[in-house]
Amino acid sequence: MERLRFRTLEEILYELMTGLLFYPLTLWRVLLEPAQISDAVGERAADRVSAPLFLLISILAAHGLDLAMGSALGEAAGTFGPAPLLFRALAFSLLPLVLAAGVLRREGRPVNHATLRTPFDLQCFYAAPLAISISVAAVLARAGTPPVRLAGLLLGLGAAVWHLCVQTRWIRARLGVGRIRALRTALWLTGVALFFCLLSTPLIFGLGG
Repeated sequence: MERLRFRTLEEILYELMTGLLFYPLTLWRVLLEPAQISDAVGERAADRVSAPLFLLISILAAHGLDLAMGSALGEAAGTFGPAPLLFRALAFSLLPLVLAAGVLRREGRPVNHATLRTPFDLQCFYAAPLAISISVAAVLARAGTPPVRLAGLLLGLGAAVWHLCVQTRWIRARLGVGRIRALRTALWLTGVALFFCLLSTPLIFGLGG
């Protein structure tokens, strides 16, 4: 039993360390070749971070950057502690879950562990750059000079547009619908995820109060 536990801890540590090593390459591929990530999401790549770990590292990196620069999220909510990290984890985990489940429902397929895994993994890849970009944009938007604030605003808008374009292309391919309908579906599912996230905000930030 002790040996099994030790091997499990070894595997966890190995996954984390190799995840950090291959994280930049994975991020680069997701940003520049999102369609290829979609085609290969079910395969185990030798030089790519697994999807949930990729999202986890991105959320932790975004939170670390925010803490280093004064925690814009905690300052905006009037609280610090674990609440900003919990909010980030919820927001950027709900988004992949809602998008994956929503598309499965529109395909007429059951939503279960087996059917949800592949689209959820893909959505984790797509949500990770958004988590990093939005956090960097928030930090820049708090800077004192107008040009830097403008850069933060443009980065945030660019990240949102990139994510929406990627989702629209993916939904269009999955559902076989037109571009406008795919865009509407992407906007609707993103809005649903944001609604549930905002619904839980008082509870999450109440932890820091």
